[in-house]
Amino acid sequence: MRGILWRTALRKGLLGGNRPWFYLFAALGAARVVRRLAGNVPEKVYSEELRPGQALIITHYADQTLGEVR
Repeated sequence: MRGILWRTALRKGLLGGNRPWFYLFAALGAARVVRRLAGNVPEKVYSEELRPGQALIITHYADQTLGEVR
């Protein structure tokens, strides 16, 4: 959703001159900068190129130490 708002605010506010959209663009830009400065950027954990015919399976197993989920 943020991406759609960002593109629309860029197009209508910064490039189009609409003030409310420009203010939204500025707020979203400031939030993006704060997130990066705070270190809230996704970390790349694993990277490998797949060859034709190879597949990558991502699974999630329940944490056994938490016990039964009710």
